[in-house]
Amino acid sequence: MARSQNLESLLRTPAPHFSVGELKEIADDLFGLSGTLAKLGSERDQNFHLTTETGDQFLVKVANSAENPAIIDMQLKALAHISSVDPDLPVPQVVLSLKGKMIEEVKAEDGRIHPVRVLTYLPGIFPKDEYIGDVFYRQMGTCLARTAVALRGFFHPIANYDLLWDLKHASNLRKYLTYISDPEHHEQATYFLDRFEKNVLPFIPKLRAQIVHNDLVPDNILVGETDHNEIVGVIDFGDLTHTLLVVDLATTIAATLREVDDPVEVAAQIVAGYNDYSPLEEKELRVLFDLVGTRLAMLNLIASWRVTIHPENHDYIMGGVESTWKVLELWGEQDPLRATKRFLRVCGIWEEQGKESAASESVQSLLSRRERLLGPLAYLFYEQPLHIIRGEGVWLYDSENTRYLDAYNNVPQVGHCHPHVVNAIAEQSRRLNTSTRYLHEYILELADRITQRLPDPLSVCTFVCTGSEANELAWRMAQVLTGNRGGLITNYSYHGSTGATAQFSTESLPEGKLPPHMRTIAPPSSNTEWQKPDSGIRAAVKALDEDGYQPAMLILDTSFVSDGIYTSPKGYTKTVFDETRAAGGLCIADEVQGGFGRFGTYFWGFEFDDVIPDIVTMGKPMGNGHPIAAVVTRPEVAEALAKDTGYFNTFGGNPVSCAAGLAVLDVIEKEGLQKNALKVGEYLVKGLEDLRKDFPGFGPIHGSGLLLGIDLLSNSGEPDGERADQIMNNMRQNHVLVGTTGEKYNVLKIRPPLVFEKEHADILLAALKRALEETQR
Repeated sequence: MARSQNLESLLRTPAPHFSVGELKEIADDLFGLSGTLAKLGSERDQNFHLTTETGDQFLVKVANSAENPAIIDMQLKALAHISSVDPDLPVPQVVLSLKGKMIEEVKAEDGRIHPVRVLTYLPGIFPKDEYIGDVFYRQMGTCLARTAVALRGFFHPIANYDLLWDLKHASNLRKYLTYISDPEHHEQATYFLDRFEKNVLPFIPKLRAQIVHNDLVPDNILVGETDHNEIVGVIDFGDLTHTLLVVDLATTIAATLREVDDPVEVAAQIVAGYNDYSPLEEKELRVLFDLVGTRLAMLNLIASWRVTIHPENHDYIMGGVESTWKVLELWGEQDPLRATKRFLRVCGIWEEQGKESAASESVQSLLSRRERLLGPLAYLFYEQPLHIIRGEGVWLYDSENTRYLDAYNNVPQVGHCHPHVVNAIAEQSRRLNTSTRYLHEYILELADRITQRLPDPLSVCTFVCTGSEANELAWRMAQVLTGNRGGLITNYSYHGSTGATAQFSTESLPEGKLPPHMRTIAPPSSNTEWQKPDSGIRAAVKALDEDGYQPAMLILDTSFVSDGIYTSPKGYTKTVFDETRAAGGLCIADEVQGGFGRFGTYFWGFEFDDVIPDIVTMGKPMGNGHPIAAVVTRPEVAEALAKDTGYFNTFGGNPVSCAAGLAVLDVIEKEGLQKNALKVGEYLVKGLEDLRKDFPGFGPIHGSGLLLGIDLLSNSGEPDGERADQIMNNMRQNHVLVGTTGEKYNVLKIRPPLVFEKEHADILLAALKRALEETQR
C-alpha cells in the first residue's frame, strides 16, 4: 500500500473491462448487494450504478489495475473524515464489504488485479447550462470552500504523491507540447506555461496547501431536481491530492467557463462565494488568473497526449478539447491585471497605502476601457498618458513605481496624502458622516476659521461640494439681491462645469457662443493696457444694457489662471469692482485656485488690490482634494437668498469634509506654507529669469508664490502654443509635470502643492532647461 503512483503507467494501462453480469457477482459476493446495474462513463476506471429491490442506490467503482491502492485508501478515508466533521456536506458514504473492508480486490480474466469499492449513490441531476448563473457560481464557490475546510484537518501518508493533474507541477507539461499540431493552440498553451513559471512557480512555497478535492467541477456536482441552485452532491474524489488551496479554486473556475460571455465575472462570482465561507489571501488571488489559464492548457495537453495512447477512446478523451481551446483563447484575451483587481475587490482586498498595485491594468487596457466607459468628454493630459496610482507630498508614482515631480496640481494644497489630512478624514469617517440638517461642531469651527481670515463684513459661510457649485450659488445670490440677470467675466475665464457656470466660463465656450447676458473684460495680462480706459468694463456694461441686461455680478478668478496666470496690479481690481457696483452688480472673488496662501504674499488673491468682495468662493484645495467648497458673503446677501428660495446641499459641509478642511488649515498654519510659497516662489522666479537670458522665446514670467505662468513666444514674438505643448510633454518624459494655459495655450503653468521646496524647484528648472534645449527652433 505504500508503493508510489506511476502516472504514465496509469494513463497507459487500459481501463478494466468487467461485464455487467460479472459486476453483479462481485457486488453480491464481496459487499452483499444485489439489484439492477447500469454502466457509467469513465476514462481510466469502471463505474456502475446499482439499484437494489428496496430502492437503495450505490456506486460500484472498479479501479485501474495500475492504481495505487494507497491513493484509493486516502480517498475513502477522506470521505469518512468529511462525514465526521461536516455531516451535512453532501458527499458519498463509504460502504464496507462483508469482511469490513473499504477496499476489496478482484482478478480479471487477463490476470490483472483491480481494487473495488462501493459508495452510496447521491440523488440529484447534473447542472444544466440554462440553469447556471451568478447564484449557482457563488454556491459552487461556497461548496468548494466548505469541502476544503472539511478536509483541513485530514492527512494521509500518500497525500503528496505526484498527480499529473496537480497544477503545482504544471512545468512538467512542456513535454506534451509536441502533441499540439495547431500553431495557434501551441502558442496559447506555451503562453500560460510561461506565465506559470514566471508568476506562480516562485511563489508556491508561500501559498497555503492541504489535501483538496482538486476536481470540483460542474460534472462532479449534483443539484436539486427542483432547485437547480441547490448543490445536493459532491462526487468523484479521484483527483484528491495535497496541493495549493488556490489550485483547487483555479481547477473549479477553469471548468466553469464554457459558453460564458464574461469569464472574469464568472470567476469573480466563484471567488466571492469561496471567500464568503473561507477568506482567501491576497497572494493567492494574485496568482489565480495564471493558474486558471494553466489549468485550461493542462486539460488539452494531457488529452492530446492521452488520445495517442488510446485512440479507441478518442471521442471520450477529446470530447471537450475544442471547447477548451475556445475558453483558453477567451481567457488569454482578458487583461490579467484587471482580472486580478476584480478578484481582489470581490474579496474586499484593496492595495495597501504606499504600495504600488500589482493588479494595475496596462495603460492600453485602461485607455480602451476609458474610451468605452467614459466616452469623448474625458480627456487626458500628455501625449503619453500617465497611470498614477499613489502620491506623497510633491511626488506622484505611476504603475511602474516611477516617481514624477508634481508641479501642476493645486488641488492637493498641502501635498498629496498629507498624513494629518488623511488621518482627520479617516477618523471622522469611522465616527460619523451625515448632512448639515443636524448640529455638529466641525462645520461651525471651519466657518469660524475661514471667516476670521476674511475682512468684515464677509461673515456668513455656506458649504457646498465643489467650486462649480460655489460659483453657481454666488451667481444665484447676486441675481436675487440685485434683481439683475447680466454677468461680467474676463476674456478667457473658467469658473465651473455646471449648466450655469459653463455660461460664464469662456475657456470652455466655443468661439462666438458667449450667451447674450454675459460680457467679457480684459484681464491684467502683460500685453493688455487695462487702464486705457478701464479693461473695457464700461463698454461691457454698456453692451449688456443695449441687449436689455444689467450686471448682477462681476466674477474674477483672482489668479486669472485660464487667462494666463496673473496677479492684480494696483488699481485693476478696484477699478472693475467700482464700475460693477456703480452699474448695480455684486463683485465675486473666485479663490478656488489662488486662495489659501498659494500666492505667498497674501492669503487671498483679491488682497493684491484695495478691495473687499461681496462674495468669496472656494473649492477643493481647501480640503486637499476632498469634495468641499464654500461661499462666504455679507449677511444681507445670504438673507436675500434665504427669503427667496433658500438653499440646501445634502453633503455640503458634512463632518468628514469639514474635518478635511480644518486639517488643511492646521497644516498651512503649523507648517508655514504661505511663507514657504513666497520663499520658494521667489527662488523659482529667479531661476526662471536666469533661463530667459539663454533662450529666445522664453517670455515674461507672471503670477506669484507657487502659481506662476511663463509665456512661450515664437521668433516673431507671437504666442507659441505648439512649443509650450512640446515643452510640457518633454518635461513629462523627464518626470516633471507642468501644464499649459492661456487663450493660445502658450503659457507654461507651474502650480505645485504648497510643500514644494527649493530642491524641488531645482529639479523643475533642470527639466525645463533640458526641454528648452531639446525644443529649440
